[in-house]
Amino acid sequence: MARHKWVSDCTVTESHCEFKSAELVYLRFTATIKGWRKFKIYEGYTFENEANAVIARVKSIKEKIESGDNSVFYENVEIVGIK
Repeated sequence: MARHKWVSDCTVTESHCEFKSAELVYLRFTATIKGWRKFKIYEGYTFENEANAVIARVKSIKEKIESGDNSVFYENVEIVGIK
């Protein structure tokens, strides 16, 4: 659906699924951060301020990568319970 450059050195891809619900928009945000691909940031129904939540999570992951914290490659980086 869209590719966003909200954070430098990162690309956030936004896609949606029309088949999940006729009334609600179901989205998925994935990110490439500092060249590392396939970080699943959020998957679920749209919510208020979702873009800000996605940006904050991507920045957090990027900071960990830049500081040398390799744990980010092994943890669940998704936004959880943020509605």
